[in-house]
Amino acid sequence: MINVLFISLGNICRSPMAEAIFRKHIAEAGISEFITVDSAGIGRWHEGKEMHPSARELLGQKGIAMDNHLAKQVQKECLEAYDYIIVMDHLNMQDLSAIAPAYSSRYQLFSDFIPERAGEDIEDPFFTDEFEAVYEMLEAGCAELCETIKQHTQWKEPV
Repeated sequence: MINVLFISLGNICRSPMAEAIFRKHIAEAGISEFITVDSAGIGRWHEGKEMHPSARELLGQKGIAMDNHLAKQVQKECLEAYDYIIVMDHLNMQDLSAIAPAYSSRYQLFSDFIPERAGEDIEDPFFTDEFEAVYEMLEAGCAELCETIKQHTQWKEPV
């Protein structure tokens, strides 16, 4: 089993969108039974709240469901369980490294899965209201992440 965790600031926009988009990609690839996907936030500002309405609406327009999401804060004691810990921006990476430095070698910037945007921040649409632009970046990165996992893992095709 491969465990993937997406991290953003409050876990109501970028990380749950990435979680939902990535679930779609692994389902389409036929590997969802081998991968668990989750998301969390650095802070507790939105803990227990639903996904941002604009994020949920956009996902719905794209035919992607994300029901029953409630924002949660990342728990450092749970990070050991994840093979991929994917962070949305440099500030989140810095904050996560301060919270759980023992796992910092496993943190990856989301944009590094988008070759033409590698090293860039995925801006928070909570502040910019650029949900469509963020969706496009998350879509591209999740597709690449799915391919990366498929290439680095020996999948046994069902008979």
